[in-house]
Amino acid sequence: MMTLTQEIVGYTGRSFRHDLDERWSMAYAASLNDMSARYFDNADEKQVATHPVFPVCVEWPALVECLRDNNIDMRNTVHATHDLHLEAALRPGMALHTSATVIGVEQRKPGIYLGWRIDTTDADGGLVSRTYQGNLFLRATLEGPAHWIEDMPRVNETTGPLTALDVPIEVAANLGHIYTECARIWNPIHSDLATARAAGLREPLLHGTASLALATSAIVNELLDGEPACVKRISGRFSSMVFMPSSLHLKTCRERSRICFSLCNEAGSEVISAGRIEVRE
Repeated sequence: MMTLTQEIVGYTGRSFRHDLDERWSMAYAASLNDMSARYFDNADEKQVATHPVFPVCVEWPALVECLRDNNIDMRNTVHATHDLHLEAALRPGMALHTSATVIGVEQRKPGIYLGWRIDTTDADGGLVSRTYQGNLFLRATLEGPAHWIEDMPRVNETTGPLTALDVPIEVAANLGHIYTECARIWNPIHSDLATARAAGLREPLLHGTASLALATSAIVNELLDGEPACVKRISGRFSSMVFMPSSLHLKTCRERSRICFSLCNEAGSEVISAGRIEVRE
């Protein structure tokens, strides 16, 4: 059984540089089967857009190094919460620099809940995106009390009812492999049967960020006129696992400058709950 102490709080890893080029930007959108021309049409020197959830791609190495530096086995990790703040539009040609800071730990019933703040800046040091991410380390024990140096941002509760959005989201049997390679997020639990079985799963499960990106694509294309640059915040809780293949569906509610949503599986259970997309006014 893994144990942690509050000494991990305040850890900040080194900065990772990534060059956001058209190939990576296009591949990420294609892995989601989001073939909007905004992500692909670069004819006549047009500037293509980058998917709003793309920051997860450049955040991954910083998270992996954090776990490795603190002797934490990622196989016991469950992505629990995600709150992405987009401060500037992403576009190919940008040099991005990303670092992760552990901002808190606390004991919860399933294990330790660990919170990160992950910052991505441009070549001039301007903030491009900031993510507050929470992970559960199952069956892990925290030695000592909870400790936070920064609070996770609050997310307002939904006030209106959610209604079904008539856009089925099909998760193909090979999506774990495709998303892994296109996002460049390598965790074998999403594509390797032996690793999944060793972790106590019957088969590989889809990345939580892939589910979040699929929901975001559907909302952008159906409710936001297909304009990814208008998205300024995406958040939600990962409530249950998504196996492949499967069919997902969205429930949404528009409240002025935000869209509340839940993403559900075939049985009607939420795989993403308390979902929010905030829109630039």
